[in-house]
Amino acid sequence: MKLELSHIAIACPAIEKIAEKLKVLSLQITEHHEVPTEKVRAAMLPVDVSHHFRLELLEPTVPDSPISKFLLKRPEGGIHHVSFEVTQIEKWQALLNQNGFEILPPGIRKAARGKALFIHPKSMGGVLVELEEITT
Repeated sequence: MKLELSHIAIACPAIEKIAEKLKVLSLQITEHHEVPTEKVRAAMLPVDVSHHFRLELLEPTVPDSPISKFLLKRPEGGIHHVSFEVTQIEKWQALLNQNGFEILPPGIRKAARGKALFIHPKSMGGVLVELEEITT
């Protein structure tokens, strides 16, 4: 038996609105589907998968960590963020700033496997997005 990641579903009030923002990240819709049984319209955006891809489990180590705050609202946990591997993270930060994306302070920061920046959920249809430059 095999187990492979199929997709990450993101609920949004208007697909085309978030699709415009995703174009800045070089993500393009390639398929649209109506799913009558679920009463939804779906759009598919293919992404390349990094050979560094992993599922990341996050547990807070102190009460004031961002994950502690997340768990106060969702005690059972849940998807916290979606992460994309990038190169030249400084150029990505400049591109995002030029296009009006809100980046969470302090901007580029040390991360588990290198450097990262987080795009505020307000800029990405309610989803916290991480751009990660892996250096380890």
